Amino acid sequence: MHLLRTVPGGFVDDTAGVVRIDQRPADIVVMSSADTTLSLLASVVERIGAGFPSLRLANMAYLRQPASIDFYVDDVLQHARVIVVDHLGGEAYWPYGIERLVELARRRKQVLVMFSGDLQEDENLV
Repeated sequence: MHLLRTVPGGFVDDTAGVVRIDQRPADIVVMSSADTTLSLLASVVERIGAGFPSLRLANMAYLRQPASIDFYVDDVLQHARVIVVDHLGGEAYWPYGIERLVELARRRKQVLVMFSGDLQEDENLV
């Protein structure tokens, strides 16, 4: 198995190996494929005052391989209270990730919010 250091922005090729995102756990995790969404949220997070729940942002482009998803679930997501997934496309575009997050949320009684970030809403994400 290969572990790669991630670099924000850019495309992660599936053939490059397994990516492990180096993040600490947080109360709220927002995952998105849209760099603009993550950039906007990152700029706001810096201005949030003390007392707000901890927050982590992750680009889903780094979570293309099942092993990468498993690492992120174990390292970060299992500790979250709320997970928000801004998913471009429907369930078929990220089936293993959705399966893991739904199972995790049920088992750990987390709040899981998933929505399609495009015009074609997927009823399976609702």
